[in-house]
Amino acid sequence: MWRLGAGLAALALCAPALLAQGQKLPQVPIIRANTTLVDVPVLVLDKKGQPVDTLDQEDFKVFDDGTLQKLTGFDNQPRPISLAIVVDTSEWDAIDQAKRAAEMISAMVVGAQGEASIFIPGPEPKQLLPFTSDSSVLTNALKHLDKSPTAPQGEGAITEPLNLAMLDLRHQPSDHTRAALVISHSSARSGVGAEALLEGAMSDAIPIFHLTPNRPANAPAHNNPDTPAERGTGQGSQRVQAPPAPVDSHGMPTSNPGMGNLDLGPIISGTVGLAGKVFAPHHMDYVYNSGGVTYSAGNDRDFDHKLSLIGDELRAVYHLYYSPSNLAGSMPLHTIAVQLALPATADVGNTSYRRSYVGVINH
Repeated sequence: MWRLGAGLAALALCAPALLAQGQKLPQVPIIRANTTLVDVPVLVLDKKGQPVDTLDQEDFKVFDDGTLQKLTGFDNQPRPISLAIVVDTSEWDAIDQAKRAAEMISAMVVGAQGEASIFIPGPEPKQLLPFTSDSSVLTNALKHLDKSPTAPQGEGAITEPLNLAMLDLRHQPSDHTRAALVISHSSARSGVGAEALLEGAMSDAIPIFHLTPNRPANAPAHNNPDTPAERGTGQGSQRVQAPPAPVDSHGMPTSNPGMGNLDLGPIISGTVGLAGKVFAPHHMDYVYNSGGVTYSAGNDRDFDHKLSLIGDELRAVYHLYYSPSNLAGSMPLHTIAVQLALPATADVGNTSYRRSYVGVINH
């Protein structure tokens, strides 16, 4: 039986002699790979917002550009967590909540081989703490966060450090649940940084969770209080804050505080340039597109509840795998749709999942 490896080795040895004799080299078959394995993280919540972790492969249907796909893999086992924590150190609410909830954040991630890292904005956004499994180190770093007086504020405050976090997450073990947690009022949906995050969400199976903090009770007084009442909401205020837009049960922007009505033009044009497709505006939300969820806290108890919920969700992520049946000849950007094959009476509320991917065809 012809073995490709042995055949190539033999060909390499005899090639000089054959060329010297003027003979043609034998034809070796060229192998082309047109297969892309797509990983679709899926989070299923019940009608009370709690994760549903009892579903089987038969309960899911996955569509690629509208075509039903055959699942080639299914994983519903809890995985170690690699979490990139992005704290908006341009605002005191995010800093003080991260400090107050430091032990809770560490306990949520570290343990059972979990790990976390911290990223912050600044003149040059940076990784404040490399990935660590040491809960005391993580807790200490969170408790010693301080204001970055020269950090960009408003819409651009988190996009650059979040992009750094997503790049680093790509190098973490693929058998981990890799995710990013953003603690910030900012929720930019436009600009170069937001476009990069959107394209990253298309390329990676890494969900982004966004938690908008409240002003912590008993928080210390600061020279520059970071509350909407004191910073204002218009031009000339400390931060230009867009009017809140809602978010429905599917995570689409409709009523969630902190989700601004921002200009989506740059992202839409960038997406059309990539794939020639035009998406509905909610698809321009990189949190939504990555399969993550946006939450907003009303008080400290609510912040802790939402944080705990994110921790539960990270441990209840399903991974669906398929090789697209319609990859060849298609546009590079593919849309993903996940449906649950469950009776209408099932206690299921929101389903979040990776919404797209960029197909790679090797010719």
